[in-house]
Amino acid sequence: MQNAFKQMGKALTALWFDKAKITGWQPVKDGSITSTKEVVIVDDEPCKISRKSLKPSDQKDFGTDEYDVVMYIRTGISIPAGSNVYITDANGKVNKYKRSGKAYTGYISHQEVALIRDEKAKEAVSNGVRHN
Repeated sequence: MQNAFKQMGKALTALWFDKAKITGWQPVKDGSITSTKEVVIVDDEPCKISRKSLKPSDQKDFGTDEYDVVMYIRTGISIPAGSNVYITDANGKVNKYKRSGKAYTGYISHQEVALIRDEKAKEAVSNGVRHN
């Protein structure tokens, strides 16, 4: 049975068109001083982002583009809390997410990671009309 779920995990990744770059922090010792350095955990890793519905009443602050998503990604990747996640969607648009919790690794076929998109909303202005 477990083998069937592992095979399902391989089939799932073929259906994921988003790509993840995940960076995390690693301690680096320089003499007696320890600091942290950002390192790439995975890059160009197939994944799937699922966004919860967003109602206008959920908007807390104007000028922000914040919402919760779940990232589905293969098992075997250790994603520490506090990682930065950059997702390139199927249309080539890159969004930055911050972690909001530990990955749920209870599935054999994949793991789920709760993320928060938290970037300033960008406006485009053309012909005197603003577009968000």
